[in-house]
Amino acid sequence: MATTTIRCPVAQRDIDCEADFEGMITRVFCTELDERTGICRLKRNALEGGPLTQLLERVSEHTLDSRGLTCGLR
Repeated sequence: MATTTIRCPVAQRDIDCEADFEGMITRVFCTELDERTGICRLKRNALEGGPLTQLLERVSEHTLDSRGLTCGLR
């Protein structure tokens, strides 16, 4: 197993990830990720906001390209 660093477009910071020998991400070390469900808390909070919040989040760096709540790094 190897540890790599990936830029998260949602959190706007570098996130450490554990990758297997083939380069597939097996674990994400992020404070905003709920490990039990795989849901990104930042995405969930943005989608629970009003229409303006949702629009601004989608426009800003394409942080909500999909309407899903799961972490895009997994």
